Amino acid sequence: MRDTFARYVEEDPRFDVRDVWVAEDVGGALASCVQIFPRKLAMHGKSVPTGGIGTVFTHPDRRGAGLARAALRAAMDDIQGRGMELGLLFAGPTGFYEPLGWRSWTVRRPLLRAPERAVAEPLAAAELFDPASDLAEVQELHASYSRVRDGLCARDSRDWWISLRNAGNPDEDFFVSRASGRVVAYVRAVCLARFLVFMEWGRAAESAAELAGLFAALLTPRPDDTLAPAGRPSQEFRRVASAAPLLDEALETELGRRDIDLAYSEDAGSMFWVANPRALAHRFGEPYRPRDVGELEPPAERDARLLGRILPPGRFAFWPSDRF
Repeated sequence: MRDTFARYVEEDPRFDVRDVWVAEDVGGALASCVQIFPRKLAMHGKSVPTGGIGTVFTHPDRRGAGLARAALRAAMDDIQGRGMELGLLFAGPTGFYEPLGWRSWTVRRPLLRAPERAVAEPLAAAELFDPASDLAEVQELHASYSRVRDGLCARDSRDWWISLRNAGNPDEDFFVSRASGRVVAYVRAVCLARFLVFMEWGRAAESAAELAGLFAALLTPRPDDTLAPAGRPSQEFRRVASAAPLLDEALETELGRRDIDLAYSEDAGSMFWVANPRALAHRFGEPYRPRDVGELEPPAERDARLLGRILPPGRFAFWPSDRF
């Protein structure tokens, strides 16, 4: 994990020391830390300044003393002070964050299972992504495909290069499909927690079959599988994959034609916090009134209802390739 987190410092030109809050013991040794990841989330054609929260960690010998909570509160105050309107994080256990006003935004996460027979499209049917020649066309596909949902990170050319350096864990499978010499579909996959994850994809309007072919190819075991973790043979590793909640109807149909089974599970690990409700309401023309003295509804619940009108959980999605 040290190498993984180091990339977010050493290879991300957006890194700023003011984004990291730490707690030190009396001798000056690091005891706990929280990092802010400034991002822009695309919602209804608007760009919402957001403070992502990550790198939350406390030294095992210092846990239970409230250090991470204090560092997180400081980071949240900083997010508000810098004019960011939302906070976003991805948690395992959510109970640590809920008392501070964070609320789960549950998504339906797809799980793909390869057919028992050999997959029709072998890996040879997919082409390796070449950033020098393919990036511009992939960017276009990403922008057009991602418009269907809200909450995704806005990405410029610099953000794309950062993603290419940092999204792997440390490696990734990045394949494209072409028609008439142009890239019409792409997919990116990584190994997270020893599990195959489709972390991003895109396609042209009439290219659902090509994209499904890429999915099928990545569910095909290979003799020299550099993505498979130690102790998990490719035959086992490539059998099941998790994916972002961004499958479209035509793609689901094409996956079914290849006998790739789909199942869905509820994932409550995405959590939002409304940092500046007045600014957020103004941006989207939503009514907002300050809390009245004696009002019984907690501010976090009121703010969550505001965000729910702007970004219903059913419309929220996030590419794992943008994770922090």
